[in-house]
Amino acid sequence: MKKNEFATWQMLIKKELLVVYRNKTMLISTVMIWTLFIAATICTFLDYQSAHKQRTEANMLFRQQWEHQQRNPHDAAHFGTYLFKTINLLNVFDTGLDDYAGNTYRIEAHVQHEPAAANAIGNDGSMRFGRLTLALIMQLLIPLLILFITSTSITSEKENGTLKMLLAQGLSTSRLIWAKAISSYLFIVAVVLPIFLLMFSMLFISPDFTILLSRLLWIILAFLLYFLFVALLGTLISAWSSNSGKALLTALSCWILMSIISPKLLTGIADRSYSSMSRAAFTDLVEQGYRKGLNGHDPYAERGDRFVRNILKNFHADSISELPFNIEGLTLQYHEHYRSLVFNHYLAQVERQFDKQQNFLTIAGIFNPFLSIKRFSMALSGTDYYHQQYFFKQAQTYRNHLIRKLNMQLAWHSKSVEGEYTVGPQYFAQIKNFDNRLPPIIKVIQLNKIALYAIAGWILLLATLLHFIASRSLARHYEPA
Repeated sequence: MKKNEFATWQMLIKKELLVVYRNKTMLISTVMIWTLFIAATICTFLDYQSAHKQRTEANMLFRQQWEHQQRNPHDAAHFGTYLFKTINLLNVFDTGLDDYAGNTYRIEAHVQHEPAAANAIGNDGSMRFGRLTLALIMQLLIPLLILFITSTSITSEKENGTLKMLLAQGLSTSRLIWAKAISSYLFIVAVVLPIFLLMFSMLFISPDFTILLSRLLWIILAFLLYFLFVALLGTLISAWSSNSGKALLTALSCWILMSIISPKLLTGIADRSYSSMSRAAFTDLVEQGYRKGLNGHDPYAERGDRFVRNILKNFHADSISELPFNIEGLTLQYHEHYRSLVFNHYLAQVERQFDKQQNFLTIAGIFNPFLSIKRFSMALSGTDYYHQQYFFKQAQTYRNHLIRKLNMQLAWHSKSVEGEYTVGPQYFAQIKNFDNRLPPIIKVIQLNKIALYAIAGWILLLATLLHFIASRSLARHYEPA
């Protein structure tokens, strides 16, 4: 019995695949999709090469400028340097927020900068609809193709009069529905499989292969689950629709609502519900907090005088000339540390609002799988909000350590020097480069597990509806005579 059932399944799926294969519309759609895939692949690789070359050259330039200095350590801190967010192939697979968030961090004494120099600046027209990426095709166009195939898979049998014939031969509606869904899904897997293999080959020649491989595997798994969800949704629509016209209209409406209207609407709601302060307001709060103190009653000058008095008291000295170091370096570092405290205090308020927005969108993704796959794809590609903040925190830590090192150099080595104290290339060359690393993959998955669970949950829900509701409803309407 089991052997006969397997043979029946095999025959049904083979028959459905042949129908799809012989459909000229499907052939044209597949050619168009592959043309876009090829164009996106070329654009992706060229964007990666260009961005990687620019950032490598910029890193070398600023490092050379830094190493060939001959100046006072604090002047060097004012001169500063630039840090760049590293780029890899997955960043250009799904650009995410990278085009709209800064990828450059400025180091400068007395000023806490934020990442800047976003690609969208000066390119508003070209960036408005997003770049053509592989992720965009798989998030929007492949699901549209799946819905186009599956939404008419059963209605076409109704309209051609073959459905009653199939049921009269003893074929169950449940088996027919699942054959339609599985065959459509296998066809789409065959369409996208070469692009996954191409991504593997491109990643294989990348120096970050070992780091990015696990991320790519998770991306493939997530998209395969998402395509299965769309295939089940389209088949369900087809089973419940009376004709192909209504099925196509319903499927197209679901696609527009899920992929275009809903994301814009939910993002706007998140922004309005958990609005953050403007950059100008944030900058003003930081400056006022630094000048007047976080409590508003601890002015800059009084803090500095109190710090010097405490130093004299701790070293049992009556004047700064009796101290074994240059008090200027320690004072500079004290004010630098206080400014960092003020900056982080108000930044935490901004981050709390952004975190609320992210949590809102995560919950919204439970009801809209498109949001879930989009956020999961960005997270695994390293272009979501979490990765942007991860880069910023690393850059800020490096910046604070560097400024402190320069101020301490001034404090402990300039006391006995006549005239201006300077250090040369030998000192600056021994300062380590900025190492921007990706967060552990386990952490990324943990932060985005709800998105994956949401897609899996929708698959189970649709499978249940297909098996217990749609198949029985179809059987009641088309009982053989």
